[in-house]
Amino acid sequence: MIKAVIADDAPVLRQMLADLFEANGIQVVASAKNGSEAVDMVKEHKPDVLILDCEMPVMNGLDALKIIMRDNPLPVFMFSALTREGASTTIKAMGLGAIDFLAKPTADSGGLEAVSDELLQKIRTIVTRSRLGLFSKKFAGKDKVQDLPALPERRIRLIAMGSSTGGVQAAGEVIPRLPANLPPVVWVQHMPPNFTKSLAERLDGLSKVRVHEAVDGQILEYGHCYLAPGGFQMRLVKSGPSYKLRVGGTDKVSGHCPSCNVLFSSVSEYFAADSMGIILTGMGDDGTEGLVKMHAKGAYVIGQDEPSCVVYGMPRAAYLKGAVDVQLHIGRIADAVVRIASPEARQSA
Repeated sequence: MIKAVIADDAPVLRQMLADLFEANGIQVVASAKNGSEAVDMVKEHKPDVLILDCEMPVMNGLDALKIIMRDNPLPVFMFSALTREGASTTIKAMGLGAIDFLAKPTADSGGLEAVSDELLQKIRTIVTRSRLGLFSKKFAGKDKVQDLPALPERRIRLIAMGSSTGGVQAAGEVIPRLPANLPPVVWVQHMPPNFTKSLAERLDGLSKVRVHEAVDGQILEYGHCYLAPGGFQMRLVKSGPSYKLRVGGTDKVSGHCPSCNVLFSSVSEYFAADSMGIILTGMGDDGTEGLVKMHAKGAYVIGQDEPSCVVYGMPRAAYLKGAVDVQLHIGRIADAVVRIASPEARQSA
C-alpha cells in the first residue's frame, strides 16, 4: 500500500484528498496545514509520497521542499494554484526536486472529481518508479552515464521535442546546454495555461538559446526555442521562404492540448531528413503517431532512455513503433543534438 502525507492549508481540500486516496488504496498517514508541519510529518512517518501545496502559512511549500529534499528526500507531488504566481512557484519547486504537479481544479472546471483519475495515476506511477530506485539515477551527470554511440552528422534545420510527466526537469537538462546558434527548437510540454509561460521564462534565464512561450504567427529563427502555450495546439505552417507557428485551437488531440502529435505531424509535412525529433519522459503515447510520420520522411529521432525517465511511456511507445533511432540518458541528449546538428553548432558547443 502507498503511504502519503498531505500538506495544504485548506482543511476542506485536505479532507477531500484524504477521502479520495483512502477510497483508492492510498493510506494517508498524516496531514499538515503548513510547511513546518510537513517537514516534521515526513521525518516521522517516512511516507512514499508527499502531496505539497505551494502557498501555506508559517513555512511555505518551497522552503519546506528545500529542507525535505536535503534531510529526508522522497517523491514530492505539487498541488498548485492555477494563478500565474502559483505557476511560477511550481516551476521553481520542480527545480528543487519535486517530481510532478497538478493544478488545483476550480469549481467551474469540475472540482477534484475532474482530475481525480489523473492525480491517482500520477501518484501510483511516481511511487512505483521510486520503489524501483530509479529517481536516484534520473539526472546523473554525463560522466556517470554511457558514452555516446556513433551518430550521424546532418544538416539539421529544425528540432521538434515533446515531453510530459517529468519533462520540466528533463528539459532543464537539455535546453540550457544547447548552443546559441542551434536550429530552431519547437517544443510541446503537457501543461496548463500560465505554467508554460513560467517555464519558458525560467529556462530563458538559464539558456544560451532564447526560450519563448510561442505566439501565433512567430517566424522560426535560429537560436530560439518555442514552447507551445498550455491550452492551445501548436503547428508549423509555410510562410514564403520561411516557416511560422500557428498557435490556436483548444480541442484535445491524443488526449492533450497542446499535443505532441499535432506538432510532429505538421513538422513531417515540411521537413524530412533535415529535421530531428526528441521524445522525453511522459505517460501514454502522445507523439508516437507524429514521430512515425517524421521518421518515415527521414528525420532522426532521439528517445530518452528508461532509467532516466520519470515515466517511460511516451519514449517507449515511439521506440516500439520503430520511430526512435537511438535511446539516450537525459544527461547525454544535448551532447547528441550538438553532435548531429550542423558543423557550426558542433564547433561552438
